[in-house]
Amino acid sequence: MTAAILPRGVSSTATYIDQVSRDNQQYFAHTAALSKQPAIDELVTTWAGCKLPNWDGYDAFPAKEETLNYAYAVIQALPLGFPLPSVGAEPDGHLTLEWYRDPHWTISVSISPEGILYYAALLGNSDPRGSEPFLGEVPKRLLNLIQEVALVKN
Repeated sequence: MTAAILPRGVSSTATYIDQVSRDNQQYFAHTAALSKQPAIDELVTTWAGCKLPNWDGYDAFPAKEETLNYAYAVIQALPLGFPLPSVGAEPDGHLTLEWYRDPHWTISVSISPEGILYYAALLGNSDPRGSEPFLGEVPKRLLNLIQEVALVKN
């Protein structure tokens, strides 16, 4: 699988910037410290285990290839150096990306085959939840929640 950077314009300058962004993304993706490959590997393994009906023995819906593609795109769209999620599957056919600090600091993002990101978080005594469409970039609201859960504050 390869990441797709959505074009940001049609001018020659925009095309150049898109190409430089693709080149940089490929370079950094292969560095050990910034690689997203562990999450991609976990995603592929998880999807392989839930792509058939009844994968859990309790009539779970299969995770569609479209869901896999959206989950892959979300992982690739995470900013460089961002903590990587754990990957899971749900009986409704959605794939999940989760970040966890402790039982009171966690966020789960459920990805639908239509590209809707459903999220629920525990941030101490707060429990924000909602949904956002995935349009090629991780919504700022989700990035902020992930940072609150996963990034250690000094």
